[in-house]
Amino acid sequence: MLNKNEIKERLNKIYGKIPDDFPCRHCHSCCGPIIWFKPEEIVIREYLELHNMDYIVWSIDEFKKNNMRCPYLKDDRCSIYDVRPLVCRLQGHAEDLPCIKFKTGQFLSQKIVDEIKTEFDQLVTQLKGNDVFYGTKKFDYL
Repeated sequence: MLNKNEIKERLNKIYGKIPDDFPCRHCHSCCGPIIWFKPEEIVIREYLELHNMDYIVWSIDEFKKNNMRCPYLKDDRCSIYDVRPLVCRLQGHAEDLPCIKFKTGQFLSQKIVDEIKTEFDQLVTQLKGNDVFYGTKKFDYL
């Protein structure tokens, strides 16, 4: 089993394939209910603990009351930005996750996206997290 530092190193290697120069307009259209996976859960939990922050999971009613915004969106910024999940990092960089406000048409190549997904899937599998999902929304069936 990998320790936290090894998990962080592997995630950082994966995340390093995603440019961080996206011209985000902070409209937060993409900041709604999200899911993440076991390696991200480990890193997010540690980050929240280190920063004395609560782990937040909302019901659909709570999301509706908050305009479907992510509960980690505080003061117009992501409060877990440093450890945000892969889906957040790929927003605006992958063709199937385009930014609805800023259309550059310049996405990562499918080859790079496939590499990211493969490496991420391998990490999830290594942590025996294939059928485990985490996120900001309570699931009625759990």
